[in-house]
Amino acid sequence: MSKYPVKAFGHNGEIDLTVEVEGQTISDLSVDKHTETPAIFKQVFGKLKNNVLQEQSFKIDAIAGASQMTQSILDSADKVLEEQGYNFPAPAPQSKQEQTLTTDVLVVGSGGAGLMAACRALSLGKKVILVEKNGYLGGATILNGSNVVATGSKTAKRIFGAVADQDSPERLVDDIARESEQTNYPALSRLLANNVGAAIDFIADFADLDYQKAQTQTPEHSVNRQIELPSSSSYEFITKVADAFVKKGGTILTDCRVEGILQNDDGSLVGLWCGGKNTETKIYAKSVVLASGGYGAKAYNEGWNTGIDYYGPLTSTGDSYTFAKDLHLKTHDLNWYKVYPHGLEVEPGIAKLTTYASKLATDMGAIYVNQAGQRIVNESDVYTKLRNQVLKQPGRVAYLLMDQRTWDEVYKLLILHDFSEQEIADYLANDGKKRPILVKGSLQEVAQKAGVDAQNLAKTVTDYESFAAQGEDPEFGRAAEYMHQFEGDTYYLVEQRDRFATSLGGYMADDNMHLLNKDNQPVTHLYGAGEIVGGANGRDSMPSMMNSWSFASGYVAGTSAAKV
Repeated sequence: MSKYPVKAFGHNGEIDLTVEVEGQTISDLSVDKHTETPAIFKQVFGKLKNNVLQEQSFKIDAIAGASQMTQSILDSADKVLEEQGYNFPAPAPQSKQEQTLTTDVLVVGSGGAGLMAACRALSLGKKVILVEKNGYLGGATILNGSNVVATGSKTAKRIFGAVADQDSPERLVDDIARESEQTNYPALSRLLANNVGAAIDFIADFADLDYQKAQTQTPEHSVNRQIELPSSSSYEFITKVADAFVKKGGTILTDCRVEGILQNDDGSLVGLWCGGKNTETKIYAKSVVLASGGYGAKAYNEGWNTGIDYYGPLTSTGDSYTFAKDLHLKTHDLNWYKVYPHGLEVEPGIAKLTTYASKLATDMGAIYVNQAGQRIVNESDVYTKLRNQVLKQPGRVAYLLMDQRTWDEVYKLLILHDFSEQEIADYLANDGKKRPILVKGSLQEVAQKAGVDAQNLAKTVTDYESFAAQGEDPEFGRAAEYMHQFEGDTYYLVEQRDRFATSLGGYMADDNMHLLNKDNQPVTHLYGAGEIVGGANGRDSMPSMMNSWSFASGYVAGTSAAKV
């Protein structure tokens, strides 16, 4: 057996692999190092490896939705083997296959909303097919944490005890309205608040999900109501729910991109047709749920994000606005996007979220400074205030300053949420010479490496430590419980940039999640769920609320679709 190292390049950087060849057979393909998003990479690489070993060739199709990364692996490995004298030819081309399927409920999109709708309809005794354009599952949800609100659920009562009785759908709606500055659509907000509890209880039972109190209870919520899975990752949600859906009789078709609608002579919707690499599939259905996500990547590609990084999937391209255009669906507020702080720019214009780690850092006393070395905000205030202050800074960048004690805990959360150990080590090794800025050293050293005014930074730290000792922050009014003096002589300075992904506008729906046309009438047998329907959270959603909207709207859409 011979082993050959391969270097490929993915979306986030270099991928180191090993190809094993035994005789004239490709026996294995393994990964030694990568910096790709783990939740996507696990699915994509597993599928690619199976295809390579089955076809005994690297001259095969890349995986839809991850074509750049998988094509690089295929091309790089093939080149290495050819240089070693091997010849693994391309498999015989497959003829395009056409198939026609029928189902009770057809769901488009495998994110949280789509999976919730599909599982709910299946639980009500319906035959359900879920289609996904990518070669992996999860949509935009796969990049999120697993945190949702549990308002009105048995799960909340189990987790929060008597505190759960302080919460109510009405209180949640009030919080949404306040934080969105009354821009929310009240009927959809009430739909969210009245159904998220039932949705959580349902999916926890359906897929055996063990929700617990979220590590972070953010101040935007007026009561503790945020929960998450043990891994804190939506990858756990996606994989467990999808597995349960299939085991209980549901069908999932990946690499099945919806290209158009199927209509009767009277114009009524009867299904959709999908294109794939080797198949064209017509699916006739009694009802259809569109949960195909938003259009954040389209906004990014068109340059909407000047100075604000994109952190969502590049596959969030608003496909339904093309394939469903003949249905003349009603849209609203298509210029609404959710902008968060807590981003680390891993390549120009692209960020990874650091929300969990950054929030923990500020809970432990870390401070936000600008390039002038000055504090800019109450670090423990709501995210919107931090976001707005970052936008005001030169280069739209701020820096999170912390000590070794804090970094040790922050590091654990970065690893848990989509960063690899090697990735972080590489950033530190750059010593601030290129983005992202993540530097370590004495206070003077980190300031110099990051290009921050060292003299001002030293004064800022001295002032802050005196505030912490006194338990009072005269500059920004930060609560004493979050103010801690720095320990030791080692500091970390971590870049923080605003980022966006989620589109908050979209289609309009009624209280059954029926999608409405431009005449404000429900389109027969067509429902929407998740990011595709905008308005429930207004133009500035609170933390945990996009997952919550996906779950609540998916639950209602699946219930309604099953009644057809």
